Amino acid sequence: MTNRWTAVVLVLLLFALLSGRAVGQELERISGERTGWWLFTNASAETINSAADEHAARITDLEVTSVSPLRFSACLVKNRGAYASDWWWYSGIDGDRVSELLDELKARIIDLEAYYVEGKLRFAVILVPNTGSQAKAWWWYYGVSADTLSDLIVQHDAHLVDLEVLTKSGQQRYAAVMIRNTEDDEDSWSWHTGISPGDLSDIFSSQPVRILDLEWMSDGGFAVILFRPRSESWTWWWWFGLDRSDVTEVVNLTGGRIVDVEHYTQSGFERYAVVLTGSTPSGEETATVRQTARDTYPVEIVLSTTSDWTVVELKDGEIEVGNHEITRGSEAGGLEVEASATPYIAQDCCDTELVEVRLQANLYLSNPSGRLQIEIDKGHIGKTTVALHVPGNPVPIHSFNHEGVADNPDGTNTRTFSVYCPYLTSHLVGILSSPLE
Repeated sequence: MTNRWTAVVLVLLLFALLSGRAVGQELERISGERTGWWLFTNASAETINSAADEHAARITDLEVTSVSPLRFSACLVKNRGAYASDWWWYSGIDGDRVSELLDELKARIIDLEAYYVEGKLRFAVILVPNTGSQAKAWWWYYGVSADTLSDLIVQHDAHLVDLEVLTKSGQQRYAAVMIRNTEDDEDSWSWHTGISPGDLSDIFSSQPVRILDLEWMSDGGFAVILFRPRSESWTWWWWFGLDRSDVTEVVNLTGGRIVDVEHYTQSGFERYAVVLTGSTPSGEETATVRQTARDTYPVEIVLSTTSDWTVVELKDGEIEVGNHEITRGSEAGGLEVEASATPYIAQDCCDTELVEVRLQANLYLSNPSGRLQIEIDKGHIGKTTVALHVPGNPVPIHSFNHEGVADNPDGTNTRTFSVYCPYLTSHLVGILSSPLE
């Protein structure tokens, strides 16, 4: 890891603690049992739904990262084995509609996100059945003060399992989900608001507790629910002040699974705080986990040319092409198209027919904090354009044009362009996935 990253991430905590269905929370938030999982950033509801269907997965943690357009960070887990459950999720609904859905579905909330749209409070919720073995006595509230929330906790003999901070017109209020205590729960948890990372570090150094829920606050501190695990042993970690590439790095460092992600802006930069859970695999298993977890950015690349040949190569990154389509010039004489990590178009010598190819690809970045270089080589006639798009969006994020002949000392006709990776990835959906399916 770089020195910059080490300086920003002030605290690393790792405890092999007793764990289980602690304080009534769902297993997917605390279990270190290995399974397939995915982290999406800057994703639409449609993208998340498609991924859940494709991978037979369900959402376990949700963060609203943008209101207009509505975008999310989301953790998904394979919906099988110990993690199997019916589930539902909704966004953009008011409190009355949340209550209606809870009644209709006989469900309860496992994750609650509150946000404002044009001054109106809206919610995104993840629900599971509140029946059978999953049934619990539980309550949810919103728009309450810290004192009122404390009174409600005592009134219901309950503990918090999810906490949201609401700030409007300078007033701080809370939305929360709570579950009735069992005989072991009452003294096994605590909640804090406006707590600094340093104070959290002191708590973890002196008490056998871990994070159940973490919320970034605008004053630079956190609202946090802590609990003392019991039963089985699992490892856990937390970090804050990460950029997107750092998140990937800590996953590869630990082999853990992200169970809580917080997205925030600090000093003008996008940052993440993450909580991970996991076991400690050994030998080849550890190496496999850490070598195969990768960031993916689905991207559409439109390659067009009026030259008789052109080839595109990425530096500090690579693409894995899925599908491609020749959208113009399919009748060009001698047409050859190679849809690969180094896309290539050729037609009969000296022909200038416009050929356009659309490639659906996954983009991997060697240095997501740096610049992606795109090298375009072509014949001495015509023009080549490379345009990068969010899949399905006709307006490119960025495009690069190579026309005429480059004045290169070695006589080649190659031009190199670059784009700032954080600018590029701020438009694209980021997907971090475990090697387990």
